[in-house]
Amino acid sequence: MKINYLITFDSEESVATLDELENGGSVSGYFELVCNEECSYGCIPYLPIPADLQGLDLLSRWFEQISEAAMIISKTSDFVIINDIESFNSWIEIQRSGEQVFISHIVSEKKVGHGAILLKPLSDCINGRWVKQPVEVNVFLKEVVGKTRAFMDELLARNKNFLNVSWVEKIMCNINNIEI
Repeated sequence: MKINYLITFDSEESVATLDELENGGSVSGYFELVCNEECSYGCIPYLPIPADLQGLDLLSRWFEQISEAAMIISKTSDFVIINDIESFNSWIEIQRSGEQVFISHIVSEKKVGHGAILLKPLSDCINGRWVKQPVEVNVFLKEVVGKTRAFMDELLARNKNFLNVSWVEKIMCNINNIEI
């Protein structure tokens, strides 16, 4: 299992104040969750991308959700679903059983009214492109923590003001509370 990401920063974010970062919202880029060679969600472009071209994914939301899901799986629940906020009906389902998690892409037939993270199965969904891909729990948790920390380090290297942005603080709290 692997998480890939690519931040697409514009020059203004590198010099933005804390207020500008807090009110400006999120960090864009590309996000990819790879369960194995045949099953992945999202994409990372392999061609050089112009510096001013924004990515399609809200990386800040992806890392907030995947770190919260990992924290939940490590501590309180054996089931969590993450909504792809760029899609109105795509979800990533993570189910823990013993020392493995099973990751599935699912599609909701209901277009609205769910939430970003759910702790129970959707009643109105169908299987997506792939289902129940097994990953060892520790591999999943270590990958989430490692890539989330790398993402945070990259943000802070570009602008130290990110350290005090509320969504960054939430992500850091999530990864600090993951039990591996």
